[in-house]
Amino acid sequence: MSEQLISRVEGTTLSRLRRAAKLLFVERGYHETRPQDIAREAGVASGTFYLHFADKQQAFLDFAEQAQNELLSMMGERLRSVEGRRERWQVTCAALLDFGDVNPGLLQAAFIDPVFMAPQDANAWQVYDRLGHMVRLALEEEHTDFDCELISHGLCGFLRHAMIYAGRRDLDREKMIRDLGNFIERGLRVG
Repeated sequence: MSEQLISRVEGTTLSRLRRAAKLLFVERGYHETRPQDIAREAGVASGTFYLHFADKQQAFLDFAEQAQNELLSMMGERLRSVEGRRERWQVTCAALLDFGDVNPGLLQAAFIDPVFMAPQDANAWQVYDRLGHMVRLALEEEHTDFDCELISHGLCGFLRHAMIYAGRRDLDREKMIRDLGNFIERGLRVG
């Protein structure tokens, strides 16, 4: 087999394993998902799982990173032509809501669970701390006078609870996005 064909087959297998891991980690959670379950769902032999991941924890951290990449890419794309902080925060809030609607359970699993699954693993914290990119994307600034990771963590908790409240009260989505965006923009106003 040529190296190019081997590389393509390995890439396809990894993609299948990643899709299976995403499905199972979201549906069942970390503790109820086993490596052999991921392999079975991907349609590969159990040993193939270990060609790509050292263990379940590594597969989970890869899943979290892939989900975050997807969300941050979506946010970056939506923010590309948006001017003004308030509008940028509204687009950020809408992107989070839309991402959560399209991928039920994924935000919780990929953004909150990694440090609970692997509290001693620096990679888990690195995945978690990538949330700082969300604030930098929305602000369009590399340097601010506050810790972007800290603010991102706080905003994720804030938005999570706000969405739960809005769902219980059946609030108008557009008004909720405007209110959240306005509040965040005022709170993070520089100068």
